[in-house]
Amino acid sequence: MFFRLYKYSLLRSMRQKLNIFWSLLFPIILGTLFQLSFGGFLDKEVVFHQIPVAYVEGEGADAAWKEVLEALEEDSGIIQLQPAGEEEAKALLREGEVKGIYYNGAGSPQIRLTVSEQGIDESILSAVFEQYGGIRKAFAQIGKERPQGIQEAAEAIEKECQYIKEWEISSQPIVNTLDYFYSLLAMNCLMGATAGLACAVEIKADLSSLAARRAVSGTGRFPVLLADLAAVVTMQFFYLVFSASYLLFAMKVPMGNRWGLMLLTLFLGCVLGVTLGFFIGVAGKMSENMKEGLCVGIMMVSSFFSGLMVAEMRWVVERFAPWFARINPASLIVRAFYSLNVYETYGQYAQCLGGIAALSLLLGAGAFVIIRRERYASV
Repeated sequence: MFFRLYKYSLLRSMRQKLNIFWSLLFPIILGTLFQLSFGGFLDKEVVFHQIPVAYVEGEGADAAWKEVLEALEEDSGIIQLQPAGEEEAKALLREGEVKGIYYNGAGSPQIRLTVSEQGIDESILSAVFEQYGGIRKAFAQIGKERPQGIQEAAEAIEKECQYIKEWEISSQPIVNTLDYFYSLLAMNCLMGATAGLACAVEIKADLSSLAARRAVSGTGRFPVLLADLAAVVTMQFFYLVFSASYLLFAMKVPMGNRWGLMLLTLFLGCVLGVTLGFFIGVAGKMSENMKEGLCVGIMMVSSFFSGLMVAEMRWVVERFAPWFARINPASLIVRAFYSLNVYETYGQYAQCLGGIAALSLLLGAGAFVIIRRERYASV
């Protein structure tokens, strides 16, 4: 009996064209626009690449300056040296093949830097050049006034360079604009609220004629209700998997590679969205249109505070109202994706999934308690 009811509920859900658009097509369209807007920005401004720089060496070159540049290329990976003649280096700079030219002994002053524009890469090249120049002048002054202190000064500079230790907390790149895509998936999960509301309407005899016919039929309300909810969750989960696959594989959004846990997050988020709409549908005496508006309002407000419209909003909420972030459905889903993609451990991720599951159980239990207490004098 259950599987037959589930089959017909599934077929009925597949024919709801409005739900197909908002749950399947709309996230794909919005995700495409996000990627077109942020894709080039991520690669150009956020992801660090080695800075190509031409190196021109002439007579009287400073051997120490050359060693510093080679260390920055081989050990630190900050720059990529391209040895060239002076004219060739100028041509590379004009064509945009390099970000600047380091001169060493080729003219006056002995070492100098030439760039064609101002940007992040050029600022890094300038900082390297100025720091070396400052250290060089300091050593020259110390050697003139206090030669015996050169060794002490060298040791002090070496200690200064050891204050920062590189520690990788994740093998994945940390990109703030990914919050938009996490929030998009969270909103897609919460879109199941409208489908959950439809299930509630179809079980409440005072809201729809279909529910009235079901109430007087020989089949109990709970088997029908469970079949409807299972079908709705199945369809919403399918829409979510399709949308997430489109973002990951078609749009190349770097949201990690832990596919199994991502599917688990999508499934629990889908269940949360459906149970939220179902609870709103069975609670209170409002009309169906009012309840539908309430579902959409909660979904949009929750998505806003999770960072869908302004990515920094999630961090503002985390700082000034962390308690709200722990009960906001969209924020829980976004934090689950973020912790899964960034952290190598699963502590934060487990907390997020626990919050999602707890909210789903609370809403689902409340809805079923309300339904059990409903009685109709006449249908």
